[in-house]
Order: sequence, then C-alpha cells, then structure tokens
Amino acid sequence: MARLIVKFGGVLRRVANIDIANRDGSITLALVRAGFNIAGWQWDSGRAEFDTIAYAEPKPKTKRISIHTSGRVNFHGSPNPGVNFIPCLLDLTGAVPIVGYVIPAVAALDLVGNIRPDDHVVEFDGASAGSFGFEFSAIPASISSLPGEIWRFIIEGHYGLACVLVSGDLYPSRPGVPPEAFSVIRPSSMLPQQSMPEEQAFIRFQELMHANQVRQALASSEITDQVHDQIVADTVREGRGIQGPNNEGIWEVVCHVPMRIRPDLVVQFSDPRYLAEMIDMTSLDKRLEKVRVRFRVFDQRTTRWVKQPVEILSAFLDAEL
Repeated sequence: MARLIVKFGGVLRRVANIDIANRDGSITLALVRAGFNIAGWQWDSGRAEFDTIAYAEPKPKTKRISIHTSGRVNFHGSPNPGVNFIPCLLDLTGAVPIVGYVIPAVAALDLVGNIRPDDHVVEFDGASAGSFGFEFSAIPASISSLPGEIWRFIIEGHYGLACVLVSGDLYPSRPGVPPEAFSVIRPSSMLPQQSMPEEQAFIRFQELMHANQVRQALASSEITDQVHDQIVADTVREGRGIQGPNNEGIWEVVCHVPMRIRPDLVVQFSDPRYLAEMIDMTSLDKRLEKVRVRFRVFDQRTTRWVKQPVEILSAFLDAEL
C-alpha cells in the first residue's frame, strides 16, 4: 500500500492511501482521516442550496473510492447511486477525473509517524497555509505530467492514478457550510453505463501481467525487438496454464474467454493419493466464476491439504451447454 503524505513545517501528515487488487488491477483510493462523523453537507453544481444530512449511525471520516479496471468507480458510503462510469482503465487515452478533495488547512490532516518505503512525501512551503485541494485522475502511463502534478501511481507500466495540487478556491463551498469542513467532489459520470464486464477486464489484466512477466524473462536476451514482441504475443496467446500454489496452497486457472456457466476442473496427478477440490467463490469473487477456477490439493493418505507443488499429469475444464 502506498501513501500520499505532505510535509509542512517539518511535520508529516497523511492525505491518502492507494492500493491495488492483484487479481484484476483495480485501484482503491482512501482519503484518510481518523474518527467518525454524525452529519454532513451535500450539494451539487446545479443549485446554490445545500442539504444537511444527519446519519443514522456514525460514519467513518475516511472516504473510500474503488476504481475498477472495467471503468466502474464506486464511492463507498455515498448516497445511491454512488457510482460513476469511465472507460476501461486498460483503454485510457487521456486523464479522466475521479475525485477532488479539499482540505481546510494542512494542520487538519492526520499526523504520520514513520515513513515507509512506498510512501510519497510532498513538501509544502509557507505559502500553503490556507485551504488547498487534490485532484485524482485515472491516466494512461504514457501521458505527460499533468499541470500541478505531484504524484502518480502506475500499475504494470500501463495505467494508474495521478494527483494534482490545486487551490482550495477552485472548489468553493456553499455559504453556511463550516470553513473547517473537508469536501469530497465527485464529478459527473463520463459514461452512461459500464464499458466492459468485470470478467472481461479481469482476463485482459491477467494477460497484461503475463506479457510483462514474459518481457522481464526476455530482458537479458539478445534477440531483436520484432522477435521479442512475437514471443510475447505467442506466449500470452497460449495462456499461463495452471498457476500455483500460493502460500495458502491455492492453484488457479484463468480462462481465455468467459464460459457460459462456471466450469468444473478435472485434474490428474502423478500420485493418485492427491485429489483436487475446487474452492467455492466468495460473494466478492462471484462475478469471476466464469473466467477463473481455483482449487486446493488434498492428500488422502495424510488427510491434510497440500501447500507445496505436486506433479500434475493433466487438467481440463469440464462444462455443459
């Protein structure tokens, strides 16, 4: 997990956390603040008034936004519908605004203790004593630095999230809203609906990771770029096969295309004492059940799950129309 931290007057304060879901490349952005709120204020650009909202129960001050590779952007804890749609992150051609975040003053941010290796620290000067804002945008990795950009977080060398520092006056609040309030600005949805199913975005991200792994393996070779690219393309097209096990003893197969229904997996081991047992999908993984199959290996002799690699003779997916 990476953190965006500002340094002002020798003091470190946290703005946000950014994390990535390794399975599909989705980004989680957390605008971090300690504590809870019991009420808030809401308005939109089309009217001068604002609404005071009393929460049924205290809500965390931290605001979490999940930016899915498919282009679905969820604003967790926001009134329905708390979702925007942008192009698939793998198909971005320019910067796409995700959220704005206005801070009343640097001193209002939470303090930070030790700096971690993945932290990014931005040092402010004395001119930054008033309110200011951060704009987070989804970007293709190839795009030039945005005006005022202070940080970018890139995933698999292909896309990521950029942060731009702006004046707090760019997002004026409504008269009557306390000046010490933090403001989260949600832009209008860029698209009317999701541009790509989650399962298709998952397959494409898996292929991107596979291609990067192949390129890394070929980095020290002396072959020409043309041959290099052809090897990468051919290897990705053939697929990764069975991957695993991870540290939990879980193996995984990713399909080239979504199946009509969730397939069964038939595995034959060199040692007949082993059995493969498919892992039930959690509610979070349910949308991927037609493109991903995971299993564990059971040792019938010791009646224990096996976490180390074992020899597999054959494996195939079995599904019916």
